[in-house]
Amino acid sequence: MIGTSRIQPNHTILLPKHPVAGWAAISGAQRSSLQCLLDAPQLQFTTSGRAALLHALIRLGVGKGDLVLVPTYHCPSMVAPIAALGAQPVFYPITVGGGVDLAVIRGWLGEMRPRAIIAAHFFGLPQPMTALRALCDESGMALIEDCAHSLFGSSDGRPVGQWGDFAIGSLTKFLAVPEGGCLISKGSSGAPIHLEPRGFVEQIRAAVDVVETGAQYGRFQGINWLLAGVFRLKRRFLKGNSDALAVQESPDVAGAPDAYLSLDTALANKRLAAVCGWIARRAPKARVVAIRRRNYQMLANAFQGSRTMRPLMPVLPDQSAPYVFPLWVENPDPAYKLLRQRGFPLFRWD
Repeated sequence: MIGTSRIQPNHTILLPKHPVAGWAAISGAQRSSLQCLLDAPQLQFTTSGRAALLHALIRLGVGKGDLVLVPTYHCPSMVAPIAALGAQPVFYPITVGGGVDLAVIRGWLGEMRPRAIIAAHFFGLPQPMTALRALCDESGMALIEDCAHSLFGSSDGRPVGQWGDFAIGSLTKFLAVPEGGCLISKGSSGAPIHLEPRGFVEQIRAAVDVVETGAQYGRFQGINWLLAGVFRLKRRFLKGNSDALAVQESPDVAGAPDAYLSLDTALANKRLAAVCGWIARRAPKARVVAIRRRNYQMLANAFQGSRTMRPLMPVLPDQSAPYVFPLWVENPDPAYKLLRQRGFPLFRWD
């Protein structure tokens, strides 16, 4: 999968995998032609999409021994909150386009009674929801709409995030913030969840992370030199201080035995850092949508005709803003190495 947030035509590509802060991240039209998840009613910010999913499951009363349907193509963020509550994930197959295989689900409902199903809009490409919503209504199964990849768009004529009993989103995939998710509740489930306030040090750390990452990529034109000097002094001051450096490490260390089901419940029960909420509210949504759609089409054209790589979905739907460009590769290892050498913001979803 190739990131689509910032790719410049005819230039060397040296880009981060996720958006980073800069002047452009907080200036421009805040409304876009596409519906945005952040404009939904009954929305509450969380520290991550994983935290939002945890609170959705809690609101649904999911607990020990309950079954929750999860797509076979998934990331740990879908599974960790289920495991944290003592519930059991049951993995269902998806269609070639990434939608729920409804025929399989219908067959299962005669043998099991799952409390909920998680359905994702993979890659930011909205999946059909009408039939799934009807099936959930018939069976009494709750629908959690996973919009972590889809901050913008519509499905079957309705904005993403408006089909589920709950919907969750992830800010970090589309906006220049170091943390952030959101939870959308439907109907009577919409009372705000109680989240603990962030401490002063946490708030400052989040703000520093935002500015430091942007400065590393030269996004603060006019003062990058000043910021670079300040953060160089900061790193020199912290060098050798193992306690100070430890807070910068992610709790989900790739390859660690428990990383797959890792969930920081303390962080999940805290409010979003103020700087992240401020950036989310000021985000230039029209620009985000336009750049991502342009870059997706550019990549689709670039890989057209390749014998070893092909776009999974060569035609971008009108009502969508992609999270990434999904690329099918026949022989992944050498292709991955080649694309990384050329500077593409590329990653493999393990």
